[in-house]
Amino acid sequence: ACADKLQREMSDFGYPPQFPKEPEVNEKPKEVESEIGKDKSKSKKTKVAAKTGGLKYQWQIMRAMGLNDEDIKQFADPQHWLEYFPPHWITDLRRMGVKVDWRRSFITTDANPYYDSFVRWMFIRLKERNKIKFGK
Repeated sequence: ACADKLQREMSDFGYPPQFPKEPEVNEKPKEVESEIGKDKSKSKKTKVAAKTGGLKYQWQIMRAMGLNDEDIKQFADPQHWLEYFPPHWITDLRRMGVKVDWRRSFITTDANPYYDSFVRWMFIRLKERNKIKFGK
Protein backbone atom coordinates (compact mmCIF):
# COMPACT_ATOMS: atom_id res chain seq x y z
CA ALA A 1 0.00 0.00 0.00
CA CYS A 2 2.82 2.42 0.82
CA ALA A 3 4.59 1.64 -2.47
CA ASP A 4 1.35 2.42 -4.29
CA LYS A 5 1.04 5.71 -2.38
CA LEU A 6 4.58 6.70 -3.36
CA GLN A 7 3.93 5.87 -7.03
CA ARG A 8 0.73 7.94 -6.95
CA GLU A 9 2.47 10.86 -5.22
CA MET A 10 5.25 10.87 -7.84
CA SER A 11 2.74 10.78 -10.70
CA ASP A 12 0.53 13.49 -9.14
CA PHE A 13 3.21 15.83 -7.75
CA GLY A 14 6.36 15.00 -9.77
CA TYR A 15 9.79 13.87 -8.62
CA PRO A 16 10.78 15.07 -6.13
CA PRO A 17 7.19 15.86 -5.28
CA GLN A 18 6.08 19.45 -4.85
CA PHE A 19 3.11 19.12 -2.52
CA PRO A 20 0.44 21.83 -2.44
CA LYS A 21 0.63 24.29 0.43
CA GLU A 22 -1.93 23.54 3.11
CA PRO A 23 -4.25 26.49 3.73
CA GLU A 24 -4.08 27.78 7.26
CA VAL A 25 -7.21 26.96 9.18
CA ASN A 26 -8.44 29.64 11.53
CA GLU A 27 -9.95 27.86 14.46
CA LYS A 28 -12.87 29.43 16.22
CA PRO A 29 -12.44 29.85 19.94
CA LYS A 30 -14.10 26.90 21.59
CA GLU A 31 -16.38 27.23 24.52
CA VAL A 32 -14.76 26.31 27.78
CA GLU A 33 -16.10 23.00 29.02
CA SER A 34 -16.81 22.60 32.67
CA GLU A 35 -14.36 20.36 34.46
CA ILE A 36 -17.22 18.17 35.71
CA GLY A 37 -18.64 17.40 32.26
CA LYS A 38 -15.31 16.91 30.54
CA ASP A 39 -14.60 13.35 29.39
CA LYS A 40 -10.87 12.84 29.87
CA SER A 41 -10.91 9.52 28.01
CA LYS A 42 -11.62 11.24 24.69
CA SER A 43 -8.57 12.43 22.80
CA LYS A 44 -8.61 15.48 20.59
CA LYS A 45 -6.16 13.86 18.18
CA THR A 46 -7.28 11.31 15.69
CA LYS A 47 -5.56 7.96 15.47
CA VAL A 48 -4.05 8.83 12.08
CA ALA A 49 -2.67 12.16 13.27
CA ALA A 50 -1.16 10.48 16.30
CA LYS A 51 0.56 7.86 14.12
CA THR A 52 1.84 10.15 11.37
CA GLY A 53 2.72 13.18 13.46
CA GLY A 54 0.51 15.31 11.26
CA LEU A 55 2.32 14.41 8.02
CA LYS A 56 -0.10 13.92 5.14
CA TYR A 57 1.93 12.22 2.41
CA GLN A 58 3.98 9.00 2.46
CA TRP A 59 6.92 10.91 1.00
CA GLN A 60 6.87 13.31 3.97
CA ILE A 61 6.73 10.41 6.42
CA MET A 62 9.79 8.80 4.84
CA ARG A 63 11.68 12.11 4.80
CA ALA A 64 10.95 12.37 8.53
CA MET A 65 12.61 8.94 8.89
CA GLY A 66 15.83 10.49 7.54
CA LEU A 67 15.69 9.15 3.97
CA ASN A 68 16.67 11.36 1.02
CA ASP A 69 14.61 11.75 -2.16
CA GLU A 70 16.70 9.30 -4.19
CA ASP A 71 16.30 6.58 -1.53
CA ILE A 72 12.57 7.22 -1.20
CA LYS A 73 12.10 6.81 -4.96
CA GLN A 74 13.29 3.19 -4.65
CA PHE A 75 10.43 2.43 -2.24
CA ALA A 76 7.93 2.74 -5.11
CA ASP A 77 8.93 -0.89 -5.76
CA PRO A 78 7.22 -3.08 -3.10
CA GLN A 79 10.12 -5.56 -3.19
CA HIS A 80 12.49 -2.84 -1.94
CA TRP A 81 10.54 -2.66 1.34
CA LEU A 82 11.28 -6.36 1.94
CA GLU A 83 14.98 -5.86 1.29
CA TYR A 84 15.46 -2.59 3.20
CA PHE A 85 13.57 -2.90 6.48
CA PRO A 86 14.19 -6.45 7.85
CA PRO A 87 17.87 -5.78 8.70
CA HIS A 88 16.78 -2.62 10.55
CA TRP A 89 14.13 -4.56 12.47
CA ILE A 90 16.67 -7.20 13.48
CA THR A 91 19.06 -4.50 14.71
CA ASP A 92 16.28 -2.80 16.69
CA LEU A 93 15.14 -6.08 18.26
CA ARG A 94 18.72 -6.96 19.26
CA ARG A 95 19.12 -3.52 20.87
CA MET A 96 15.95 -4.20 22.88
CA GLY A 97 17.50 -7.44 24.11
CA VAL A 98 15.26 -9.86 22.21
CA LYS A 99 16.92 -13.28 21.88
CA VAL A 100 16.06 -14.96 18.58
CA ASP A 101 17.68 -17.68 16.49
CA TRP A 102 17.92 -15.55 13.35
CA ARG A 103 19.19 -18.52 11.28
CA ARG A 104 15.57 -19.67 11.04
CA SER A 105 14.00 -16.35 10.03
CA PHE A 106 12.23 -15.96 6.70
CA ILE A 107 9.92 -13.57 4.89
CA THR A 108 6.25 -14.52 5.10
CA THR A 109 4.98 -12.95 1.87
CA ASP A 110 4.73 -14.13 -1.71
CA ALA A 111 8.42 -13.22 -1.97
CA ASN A 112 8.98 -16.62 -0.34
CA PRO A 113 7.10 -19.04 -2.68
CA TYR A 114 7.50 -22.08 -0.39
CA TYR A 115 5.94 -20.39 2.63
CA ASP A 116 3.32 -18.63 0.52
CA SER A 117 2.16 -21.91 -1.07
CA PHE A 118 1.81 -23.49 2.39
CA VAL A 119 -0.31 -20.59 3.67
CA ARG A 120 -2.51 -20.73 0.57
CA TRP A 121 -2.91 -24.51 0.96
CA MET A 122 -3.86 -24.10 4.64
CA PHE A 123 -6.48 -21.43 3.94
CA ILE A 124 -8.02 -23.49 1.13
CA ARG A 125 -8.36 -26.49 3.49
CA LEU A 126 -9.86 -24.33 6.25
CA LYS A 127 -12.35 -22.81 3.81
CA GLU A 128 -13.33 -26.26 2.48
CA ARG A 129 -14.11 -27.36 6.04
CA ASN A 130 -16.11 -24.16 6.72
CA LYS A 131 -13.69 -23.16 9.48
CA ILE A 132 -13.21 -19.69 8.00
CA LYS A 133 -15.24 -17.29 5.91
CA PHE A 134 -14.00 -14.66 3.53
CA GLY A 135 -13.59 -11.36 5.34
CA LYS A 136 -13.82 -12.84 8.84
